[in-house]
Amino acid sequence: MIKVLPYSTVVRLFVEFSHSNHSIPRDIFLKSTPGSINDPYAKGIGKSEVEFYKKVAPEISCPPLVQCFEAVYDSETDHSHILMEDLSATHSQPDQGRAPFETESVMAVETLAKAHAVYWNDPRLGKEIGKLFDQNTLNKFIENVEQSVLVFLESSGIDLTATQRQAYQLMLRNADKIWGRLIDPTNLTVTHGDCHWWNFLYPKDLDSETVRIFDWHLWHIDLGARDLAFLLALGGFAEPRPEREDHLLKSYHSTLVSNGVSNYTYDQLYADYRWCAIRNLNIPAIFWSQGKHESTWQTAFSRATESFERLRCSELLLDR
Repeated sequence: MIKVLPYSTVVRLFVEFSHSNHSIPRDIFLKSTPGSINDPYAKGIGKSEVEFYKKVAPEISCPPLVQCFEAVYDSETDHSHILMEDLSATHSQPDQGRAPFETESVMAVETLAKAHAVYWNDPRLGKEIGKLFDQNTLNKFIENVEQSVLVFLESSGIDLTATQRQAYQLMLRNADKIWGRLIDPTNLTVTHGDCHWWNFLYPKDLDSETVRIFDWHLWHIDLGARDLAFLLALGGFAEPRPEREDHLLKSYHSTLVSNGVSNYTYDQLYADYRWCAIRNLNIPAIFWSQGKHESTWQTAFSRATESFERLRCSELLLDR
C-alpha cells in the first residue's frame, strides 16, 4: 500500500527474512518526507520528526508511542524517512469526521497524558530538548500572529458577529499575556502540536492493547493543555463534545498525577485549558493561509469562537 499525503508518502511493507527471526516484526510502516514543502507552517517537519524519534522518544515508552526502528534525515536533500512498526493488525481508526467512542476517547487523552508526563518540568527543556521562547522570539511570533490574523479577518470574507469580533480584538490586545506564558518553563512539557483524533491508533481488543499516538512532526515545548484545546475545544477534526469535556480533562489530569506529575492541580489544568482555547482563534487564520478548503477553516472558526464563548474566555482577558 502506497499513500501520498500533503507532506509525506507512507508505505506499508511486509518483510521476508532468509532465516527465522521472531524478534523483528514483518509488518513495517515507512514514512518519507520530501525536502520541497512550500507551506511555511510545515517547513522542516521531516527534520523535526526525526529529531523527535532520535532525541525525545527514547525516554517515552511504546506504548504510548509506536515503536520506531529507524529515523534518518539528509541535510543535503532535506529528505527524511521513518521506519516504524505497522500496527494495522491490532489497531484501527474511526471514520473521518467521527470522533472515537467515549472509552477510546478516554484512552486517547490518557495516552497523551502519559507522553506529556515524561518531560513535564524537565530541566532539559529549552536546552537539550526543544526551544523556549525568549522575549525577542516571543515579540516576533506575536507580530506574525497579529499580521496573519488581521489579513485573515480582512481578506477571507468571513462575516463576524459583534461577539466574535470582540473575541479577536481581545486575543490580539492580550497576545503578549496569552503566548507570553511560554517564557516561563514551569509546567511545560513536550507536546504533540497536531493533536487530533486521527493521530491516535485505537486497539481492536481493549483488553490486550492500548491507544498509541504518532505523527510527531510538529512537536514542541508548550503547555500540555494546548494539545487538549485542539483536541477537545476545537474538536480534533470531529464535532466537539462539550458534555464529555470535563470527564476527559479529569481523566487526563489523573493520569498525569499517576505518572509522577506533582504540584499541578486540576484547577490549574482547567485554567491553562481556557487560556489555550483562546489560542484556537489563530487556527482558522493558519488554515486559511495554508489554502485549506473553505469548509475546513470556516468550521475551525465556528468551533474556536463557540468554545471561546462557552468557556468564558473573555473573563480571562477583560480589564487586564
